[in-house]
Amino acid sequence: MMEADKQGWQSNTKKLEAAGAMGIEYSLSCPQGGDGTHGDIVAQDARLTAKIIDWVMQISDPEIPKLFKLTGAVTAIYPIISAVKEVLDRYPGKKAGVTLANTFPTLGFRSGNGKWDEGIIVGMSGEGVLPISYLSLARAGGMGVFISGNGGAMNHHDAANFLALGAGNVQFCTLPERYGYGIIDDLMSGLSHLLEERKIGSVQELIGIAQPKPVTDFMDIPFKHRHSSLKDKDLCVNCGNCTRCPYLAIALDADGFPTIDEEKCMGCSLCVQLCWTNALEMVENQE
Repeated sequence: MMEADKQGWQSNTKKLEAAGAMGIEYSLSCPQGGDGTHGDIVAQDARLTAKIIDWVMQISDPEIPKLFKLTGAVTAIYPIISAVKEVLDRYPGKKAGVTLANTFPTLGFRSGNGKWDEGIIVGMSGEGVLPISYLSLARAGGMGVFISGNGGAMNHHDAANFLALGAGNVQFCTLPERYGYGIIDDLMSGLSHLLEERKIGSVQELIGIAQPKPVTDFMDIPFKHRHSSLKDKDLCVNCGNCTRCPYLAIALDADGFPTIDEEKCMGCSLCVQLCWTNALEMVENQE
């Protein structure tokens, strides 16, 4: 069976190359695929993933890039990327990398003929999987394998985060399906303004800028070094959203403007996120 699988992967690769493909992406991680033999998602198995990639790379045209689509549905992405890198390093003259990540396996329902609706496995994408993709990229972005970022990016800032974590490019699917291809111009414009604001000279300079330590572990978060503050009264519309502070650190004065009790404020920044007019900001505590 394994020999037949190998022949199938290699035969299909040669057919696509002969047909004039400029690049080929192989999905090793479709939630709806797999026969259950090695898990429904092949890319959850580092050894099997490496074996399939090696089959392809053995006969791959070096001028046609290959991407192998992995999954964020793993307890740790590090061993998967390590196994992939070991294979790709054996073929230094061939262009290849990974797509990280894919849609996430979830359950949906559709009308059926039974006593209840039929449950079906669906791949969830969009902003619901964005934090999962971020974490996968944070772990894999500094491991020396080219990554095409995928799974959850819905605007230019999401894409910038992908690039900062180490992705070499970013794929969009849900976004243009919803808004049409014209959204690409908005993405390019937004990214350009963001780079200018952050004083980053180019997209190439942005790639991997958050590495090699993109994550602060929970236990390493410093205790209360910032507190919230009213940045601009003119922007405040007295909506009271900020008073939803879980630490009861914010109240409205007689004119409806927020006042912050610095002793109660824990620096969580929830109020700043809730302030849709950008009237609040986080400021450093005074020594």
